[in-house]
Amino acid sequence: MYKQNLLGIILLAGTLFASSAALACESMGPTTHMGQLMSVDATKHTFTIRDAESSSPITFIATQEIITGLKGFAGSLMVNYEENDGGGLSATGVTF
Repeated sequence: MYKQNLLGIILLAGTLFASSAALACESMGPTTHMGQLMSVDATKHTFTIRDAESSSPITFIATQEIITGLKGFAGSLMVNYEENDGGGLSATGVTF
């Protein structure tokens, strides 16, 4: 019985956290994404997050300064971006 209650509490907490993260992306505005950092490619000057709202990976082009700041980081971040003419996304700022 204890294990069932514990499992229920864990599932409820996970559901509440996931729904609040999804609402967070939507309420931040049209040029902002929030998510978990998945990878950083210093050679290509890109990084990828798993978007909190869609759970899809999103890759951003970034300056060397942003890439350097992301090295060794693991966790959630908020990305402000601009759309490129070619359809890509350029990170203009990252908040930890």
